[in-house]
Amino acid sequence: MPNAAIVSVGGTPEPVIKALAEYVPEFIVFFASQDSLDRISIVKQTLHEKDIGYQSEVTLVDDVNDLLHCHRKALEAIGRALSRGYARDGIVVDYTGGTKNMSVALALAAITHGVSFSYVGGTERTKNGLGVVKDGCEQVYHHVNPWDVLAVEEKRKLSLLCGQHQYRAAKELIDLMLEKNLSNKAAFKKLGFILDGYHKWDAFMHKNALDCFSRAKLDELAECTDIGICRFAAATAKLIPFLEELLSGGKTPSLTYMLDIFANAERRLHEGKTDDAIVRLYRIIEMIAQERLKKGYDIDVSNVKHNQLPEPLRTEYLARYQNDGIVKIPQVAAYRLLDALGDPVGRLFEERREPMLKISDARNHSWLAHGLNAAKEETCVKLRDFIIDLNVFDPAEAPRFPALTFDDHG
Repeated sequence: MPNAAIVSVGGTPEPVIKALAEYVPEFIVFFASQDSLDRISIVKQTLHEKDIGYQSEVTLVDDVNDLLHCHRKALEAIGRALSRGYARDGIVVDYTGGTKNMSVALALAAITHGVSFSYVGGTERTKNGLGVVKDGCEQVYHHVNPWDVLAVEEKRKLSLLCGQHQYRAAKELIDLMLEKNLSNKAAFKKLGFILDGYHKWDAFMHKNALDCFSRAKLDELAECTDIGICRFAAATAKLIPFLEELLSGGKTPSLTYMLDIFANAERRLHEGKTDDAIVRLYRIIEMIAQERLKKGYDIDVSNVKHNQLPEPLRTEYLARYQNDGIVKIPQVAAYRLLDALGDPVGRLFEERREPMLKISDARNHSWLAHGLNAAKEETCVKLRDFIIDLNVFDPAEAPRFPALTFDDHG
């Protein structure tokens, strides 16, 4: 039962009495006009006779013919309940009484705040069924939740934001929706954790992402009545093993890390953030050499031992890259070392070094590297294709964040 009620008062007090006797709220806001103000005393007297205790306030409409004025006053009426600390899911608005403008205004205000609707109707009316409900024949139709229907637009926005990988904005929209009177609030709260998880994952905060997914209780969402959320949760659950594998490998370069960065670069490219995508793809090229040298030859590019350098590279690398006795080699030098060691990826890189250097030069002139030029999408695509052609990993194995779709949002 609601704890607070906002009721519009018209010329007939019986519908108001019927609704309040049904709900027995502890706080009432009477939404009345100058013409219906005197009906409030009748309502109060009847409630007193029924031994119904409550606190009440009155919001008075000065001009019932001005819809905008009525709407401002309706918002004020609901605001009185909110200011007393009543939650939106504990507030009901009954718009039965009052003028048409008052009823419309109160209904619109209820939609704005996401509180429940109530209406007093009946099966018997005056004027051969066309007039008002006969006294004693009133029936309360309550807890009609507008947000079960009107959240359609919010769902459409959620789908759009997720499709654009704007997970933080989607989470913020969920938070706003949770302030409304959603009947499946628990499911949307868990959806918020999932969205926050993808936001964290997108920022390479993998442990935080896994924690968010854990809080979402994905297995419980599999039983959710909202098919869109259910599908989204199921698709997310399938990505958990990848995320766990990523975390189990520590900070060491690995194929799993490469796949994750590759997927991240694809999302940035989809957003139109070409410079961001190129930075990530360039990191993959570095990581490929680091991973192959470490895994295949136990060589750390940040501290290469002298005896790990084959001739004729040893003399050159010691002269160029040794500093304070430590040999630290950059990207191209790492691939040359791989080639000298007979590694097929090193050989493939060396065969395509010239095209790669042209791509690298274009990257170096971008905003996020050393220049003042916006990177072209063509440069990004060439860099992506270069990585794919190295044939170190299968792009199809990269984690794909699922789409969030709702069957009722079209």
